[in-house]
Amino acid sequence: MIFGKINPVATVYQQATPFGTTTVTGSYMTAIARPYVLGANQVNFQVVYGNCTFDTGSGAVTNFQQVFSDNVVLSGSVITTWGEDDTVILDAIADQQGTEVTQVVSGSNNMMF
Repeated sequence: MIFGKINPVATVYQQATPFGTTTVTGSYMTAIARPYVLGANQVNFQVVYGNCTFDTGSGAVTNFQQVFSDNVVLSGSVITTWGEDDTVILDAIADQQGTEVTQVVSGSNNMMF
């Protein structure tokens, strides 16, 4: 699974009390095709924003704490020419959401949302 470091970060305002909010940010995003039909020209992605914890030795993502989730539909040439490079999808989703992927890091596939 890959995660994209984003700029600007995702900002979520959570109701802390009846009179106040707290701000939570997510510096990374990832996306999962739900569902992905082979040969489709339109795909729905669950986009998850949050923060990564890294292994100090390898730099791999060991944990991901979700702060916000959204759905994005991609279609057209970005899907029909997708191939094996998933960073293309992260870049397209980030662009559609108003942010930019500045770095891509990898993590284990057992982090499902």
